[in-house]
Amino acid sequence: MPGGGGGGGGGGVAATLSLGALLAISLALWPRHAGQQPGGAFLVATSPGRDVIQQVQRPGVAGRVGLVFGSPPTKDVSSPLQPSPLAFFMAIAGAAAALSRARVTRQAWAKGAPQSTSGIRYRTPLGNHLRNASIATFEECTERRRYEPLVFKFGRRYARAKGGHIQMAARRSRCSGHHSTGLGLSFTRHARRYRVIDFGRTKRGIFGTIETIEYDPFRNARICLVKYEDGEKRYILHGLGYFVGQQVISDEQAPVFVGNAMPLSAVTIGTQVHNIEMQPGKGGALQRAAGAAATVLSKDYETVTVKLQSTEVRLLKKDCWCTIGRVGRTEANMIDKGKAGKRYQLGWRPRVHGKAKNACDHPHGGGEGHSPIGHNYPMNPFGQCIFKRTRNPKKKSSKMILIRTKRKSEL
Repeated sequence: MPGGGGGGGGGGVAATLSLGALLAISLALWPRHAGQQPGGAFLVATSPGRDVIQQVQRPGVAGRVGLVFGSPPTKDVSSPLQPSPLAFFMAIAGAAAALSRARVTRQAWAKGAPQSTSGIRYRTPLGNHLRNASIATFEECTERRRYEPLVFKFGRRYARAKGGHIQMAARRSRCSGHHSTGLGLSFTRHARRYRVIDFGRTKRGIFGTIETIEYDPFRNARICLVKYEDGEKRYILHGLGYFVGQQVISDEQAPVFVGNAMPLSAVTIGTQVHNIEMQPGKGGALQRAAGAAATVLSKDYETVTVKLQSTEVRLLKKDCWCTIGRVGRTEANMIDKGKAGKRYQLGWRPRVHGKAKNACDHPHGGGEGHSPIGHNYPMNPFGQCIFKRTRNPKKKSSKMILIRTKRKSEL
């Protein structure tokens, strides 16, 4: 069994190390010359955790190595030890072999486990569905209970029309996660509650203290509960370097420190910012995901040049507010769910390739067996090229984009 084998492996390593140590000491203390004065080397242990090595001369015990427990002998003690180079080399070789065996034993029991990272814990592979699966450790969270006045039930109707009917194009990709039991009852085991977050940082000129760092099921970053001087509490995004007890403020004259909010015009060039407004007063809309940050490149009379995480360089109005620093939990993109059921619980339905559908359901569908798609380029379910850029070039805000987002092939 794995449990029993693990204990045996640890005991074997300990035994190997102890035997190697005794062998090394014995070889190092062996007499170098045959004409040496009669005597023997003894390992005298005065206590279980304390060893004293002494060369004790006793008549009639020349060439013998003994192990004596108790108090040190009261016989005469000869000159200091004289280990030979060959014995020293053999001692080093024995220690290296013991360490190598211990490393091999650890690798044998950790077979298939990838390298661990801070903030991520890898699941025990009880089956293939958990092989290399990883979850968050939540080590940065300081509170498990949410602040109820800022929480409400959010009806999850992803990609659904307001009229109530369900469209096939929306039905194929997203779902609520509240699955029916077949008896007309809603299965709400994975129901979530939405936390109201202050993306605009509209509490201006008042210092606030970070009380807790909490988990938010609607985003891959963490959130912080801030209590202001007037007693009001609000949620804000958690950034790198935030800690409980930190003072934050949202003001035009605020210092450029992690957690403070200010207009882009007050940010020094080269500073990383997140939670940036697209339009003044509309609240933060850019760089809100885990690990996201934008860099301020230059400032003009009316605009500020910002480089986003997607490599896009664009102009923003100088009156747009932002928060100093980078969003926390940069390791969020390393999470591996491990099985399709976990993604289904998060509201994503299984995806079916277009080639596996009928011709009436997808442009790639139809045909006998593994037939080609029958087009010069791949298409989406609506018959449009999937490589086509979807942004309208006639948008007024297109002139604000200086450098477009690069594709992965262009990076």
